[in-house]
Amino acid sequence: MARKKNIVPQSEITSLQNEIKSICTFSIENAIDCKNLSNQIFSATGKYISFSTLKRFFGFNQSDFSPSYDTINILKEYIAISTQQKKVSVAQVIIDFYDPKHFKEISKSDQSFQAASRTMAMLLRENKNLFEESMSTLAQSKIGRAFYFELFLDYEILSSFQYKGYEHYLKYEDTHEGKLFANCVLFLKYFFDNDEKMMTFYHNKALVEFKKSTQIHPFVLGRYFQVNLMYNFHFNKKMVSKIIDEMYKSEKLQSRNAKELFREFPGFHYFVCDGLWHAEEYEHLLKISEIAITEYEKHEEFIWKGYYDHLQIYHGLALSKLGKTIEASTKIKKIQPESFYFISRKYFMELFEVLKNKDV
Repeated sequence: MARKKNIVPQSEITSLQNEIKSICTFSIENAIDCKNLSNQIFSATGKYISFSTLKRFFGFNQSDFSPSYDTINILKEYIAISTQQKKVSVAQVIIDFYDPKHFKEISKSDQSFQAASRTMAMLLRENKNLFEESMSTLAQSKIGRAFYFELFLDYEILSSFQYKGYEHYLKYEDTHEGKLFANCVLFLKYFFDNDEKMMTFYHNKALVEFKKSTQIHPFVLGRYFQVNLMYNFHFNKKMVSKIIDEMYKSEKLQSRNAKELFREFPGFHYFVCDGLWHAEEYEHLLKISEIAITEYEKHEEFIWKGYYDHLQIYHGLALSKLGKTIEASTKIKKIQPESFYFISRKYFMELFEVLKNKDV
């Protein structure tokens, strides 16, 4: 009796064809390429699909051919194995990049290494499995902590999977400043999740590290006040005014003309603005954002990242909240949302929409 013809939807065949072409180490453009593919499938899976079957599968031989279920299953197995191998190889490239064998130290101001790290960060944000494969090794590396975790906190993936990396970061970081930073980051994860128990846990851990820290980079100090404002507005509003007083004392100590390690940008003010926004302290938000906009020289790096536009958003939101709607409206024309940096683009796009709609 003749075997009953399998009915495999053309959409499934097309999908498998595309997946195989995307992972194959050579192009499949001619019938002869199917011979190499047959060998590669056998090498990967230990299972054989004939040259002629693959020619019919890719349409190089015209027929009313429909692949068997066994063929389909072998192809799916080949795709799964090849995808895993490809993922592991990319993970190893990232791990090796942050664990170089030819040097042990590199300046955090090295712009070439920063640019390469930006490419790595974009790869990691697009693939949860790749991130989880790499995160522990990156956290163990001093260079990985400095050039990935400290530079590429990504609001869009923080709550879903990046936070796991900062948990690893805390296991290996030995400075109080670094621990302060990571605890503030993990507070933000649970703030976004509205998990009050874990917000309290990481806020308290941040307080401990702050008390132990001596010199703190403006970005980290700004994050500390950001977190403190958010936490106390949520749990203890009476403390907010005291925190603002402390914040102004620290603000007076911020240099307006520093030139190294991102200090040329008003990073302290940048993060404090976010805390003041969430704490609904609009008078202070107006003041701090205005200082940041008017008292600091602008630098190209932070222009193309959109950070000055972010400050304009905070300034516009404060103006609008304080009833200065005409002034707030003029801000919208100066802001270029297409320039927003990828690690916080969605976050600031939402704030920009609030400003445009004056729904504040």
